[in-house]
Amino acid sequence: MYPRILIPTDGGACSGEVIAQGVAIARAMGSSVVFLFVMDGMSSRREGVVTVADAVRTLSVHGQAILQSAEMTATAAGVAADGELVEGSPPDVIVERSVDFDLVVMGSHGRGLLKQLVLGSVTQDVLHRIARPMLVVRCSHDRAGRG
Repeated sequence: MYPRILIPTDGGACSGEVIAQGVAIARAMGSSVVFLFVMDGMSSRREGVVTVADAVRTLSVHGQAILQSAEMTATAAGVAADGELVEGSPPDVIVERSVDFDLVVMGSHGRGLLKQLVLGSVTQDVLHRIARPMLVVRCSHDRAGRG
């Protein structure tokens, strides 16, 4: 049903759960996965990195490590996997790349409405613009803090 699955990852707290869910689905369906790390150099520059070139170099090293770890997780589960490191705006790149896939798996941090309005949400942005099926994984650490 979903021969090719795209799993964008940023290495954040939710990434492990998203990768585990995506790989489990791929294994059950005999699918292949592509892990995507988007380097947002402009965002990093606003966070104190001196130049965009420095930001991209730093993000490239960080992204390669994240992708390598994700690929090892998939390989250990018997799932064919590749990683892609792309520069750009995360929501834009994910939406553009999604056309080549049958399912996109992303995480939700479960922020409240006010924080979403102030901080934005890559997952929410992609969800509203994507033309492919999308699975949103709610992180367990977010649910644990709620009554």
